[in-house]
Amino acid sequence: MPHRSTNWLMLGLLVALWGSAFAFARIAVESVAPEWTMAGRLIMGAALLLPLALGAGKMLPREGGHWRWLVGLALVGNIAPFFVISWGQQHVPSALAGILIGFTPLATLVIAHFLLAEERITRLRLTGFATGFAGLVIVLGPSALADMASGGDRLLGQLAVLAGAFFFACNNVMARLAPEMPLLVKSSGVMVAGAVAGTAIAGAVTPPAALASASAASLFGVAGLGIFSTGLAALVFFRLVDRAGPAFVSLTNYLVPVFASLAGFFVFGEELNFRILTGLSLILAGIAVSEWRATFKE
Repeated sequence: MPHRSTNWLMLGLLVALWGSAFAFARIAVESVAPEWTMAGRLIMGAALLLPLALGAGKMLPREGGHWRWLVGLALVGNIAPFFVISWGQQHVPSALAGILIGFTPLATLVIAHFLLAEERITRLRLTGFATGFAGLVIVLGPSALADMASGGDRLLGQLAVLAGAFFFACNNVMARLAPEMPLLVKSSGVMVAGAVAGTAIAGAVTPPAALASASAASLFGVAGLGIFSTGLAALVFFRLVDRAGPAFVSLTNYLVPVFASLAGFFVFGEELNFRILTGLSLILAGIAVSEWRATFKE
């Protein structure tokens, strides 16, 4: 049954919200420390989601076991990746960061193979992973190693963004193992836990007074990350999953890296040479092969 046009519009909105995160982060880290970029994003996301959950009559859980999962999901799926990606984007263009994060679904395959009995790696998935990994190697390129050897931070920045992709992949598996909770409760609970823990971590690393020297543009970047790429994106994501199902939403795996790379190219004039485009094509092809049945069976 074809998806209704509304679902495609919501998918396009979700791609734009997630894909724009890399542009917002590039602006934010110009004068806001990566740890406060992370914390500010979570604070604004929580400020948006928690009132909506409470307004819908959804109370945050009281069970300690549920909160342990929420805190764990916040640490692995928000605090850690938001920080390392923000740090990496001090040295990596937003277009390249978006492409590197596109490796998340392929990393999820490997982690799920060991932790989820129903998600074993098949020959098709192994072929997809190998194809995507080849694309990743091409994207990183030999110049990154040369840059590191000469004292530059390009490779370290790329590895930091890849670490963010790894954390997102771990979060995907953890979310499958977490106890059942209403989606709005889970999303707002994770955001609240992340905001509290993220603010404590950021304050311990860099005093909040350092934000006084942040530029208006960087603060706008943090606000954009929190309101659009985190809070609003979560609402659209959960609504679209309910309407169209997870297989349809998984199309974002292909579209977000493309949107992020094009945004970096047109907005910031970042480089998109043949090598990077070839690597991106192989990563997307790897995702397509590994997810073939789940995405295209409908």
